[in-house]
Amino acid sequence: MIRVLRTFTLHLPSLSVGLTFMTLSILFGSWLARLPEVQAGLMLSEGQLGLALLGLPLGALTIMPLAGWLIERLTTGRAMTIATLAFCALIPLPAFATNLWTLMGALYIVGLANSFMNVSMNAAAAAVENHYRLAIMSACHGMFSLGAMIGAGSSGLVAAAGISLQGHLIGLALLMVGLQLLLRPVTSALPHSSSSGGSSFALPPRSIWGLALVGFCIMIGEGAVADWSAIYLKNVLSSGPFVASLGFAGFSLAMALGRFAGDGIRQALGARRTIFGGSLLGAAGMGIATLIPSPATAVLGFTIVGMGFSAVVPLLFSAAAKTPGVSPGNAIAAVASSGVVGFLIGPPLIGFIGEYYGLGLGLGFVAFLALVSAGVARAYRHL
Repeated sequence: MIRVLRTFTLHLPSLSVGLTFMTLSILFGSWLARLPEVQAGLMLSEGQLGLALLGLPLGALTIMPLAGWLIERLTTGRAMTIATLAFCALIPLPAFATNLWTLMGALYIVGLANSFMNVSMNAAAAAVENHYRLAIMSACHGMFSLGAMIGAGSSGLVAAAGISLQGHLIGLALLMVGLQLLLRPVTSALPHSSSSGGSSFALPPRSIWGLALVGFCIMIGEGAVADWSAIYLKNVLSSGPFVASLGFAGFSLAMALGRFAGDGIRQALGARRTIFGGSLLGAAGMGIATLIPSPATAVLGFTIVGMGFSAVVPLLFSAAAKTPGVSPGNAIAAVASSGVVGFLIGPPLIGFIGEYYGLGLGLGFVAFLALVSAGVARAYRHL
């Protein structure tokens, strides 16, 4: 872990990409931590909020087939900068929503920029890896999780201080724009990845259906904690704004630490045991969060979920790239696409379960999916 952090500190191209990952997650984590305010202000039920949250993955799916083509035309570094500035400009939009449909429309627009930024910064990380012969992908995802923790944790303090969501997101976005302008001399000189063209959305070949199913289950879980942990803590467990933000903050901190240490964990346990054990740990954490109804145990449970899930997705991408008979690009795109589908159906599904049977049961469904992931990992032969 120390070696990884030293790489980010001393190698400016790696640092610029890592800070861009962190930019996305600070902004998005800040929005998610204050989602209960939006729900209360618009008087939305869990089912209605789940429907509104569909806007984000719908926007992501819309831009995904074009993202690789855009990066190829713009060059990797320029695409990352443009996407980041666009996301900074658009992230405040949901805070100005006046009803369910304007919220869904605003999230759809944010989803377009979010997906383009996500694809472009991963392409930039891959280009840096290939050009400089460095392994930074897992660490970049660690920086993402660290930024989400910072965004969610600071949002609780900002909300407790009475600062409006609109002012909070606009001020934070301006700070991130300033950071990107400082990084621009480095990002504009990033190596270009010529393999990023083509569609970013792909159906999984039969040989990686198992990996795609694990990705589907785990990414539903990651999205569930992001979208619903603060609402669960506030509405079900009657927590204040600061405590409500700690669920996602603890989850993100555990994700960051697990991803920074992911390569060492994989070497010690192997990919199959890491995915199997991480899925079981995630199921246990969600069980703690939902079966022992107190704010402290819920925050602890969400943190344990982050510990369990942290190393799974990077390992899925690595395993997909090594699948015999499938090109690495198509395999990775297929696994990523299964995760997008998970994000697509996850928010409304958990919202609808929460509306009719309680949000605790909706989140408990994530524990079931984590157990499915563990069973698939145990039986899968290509890990």
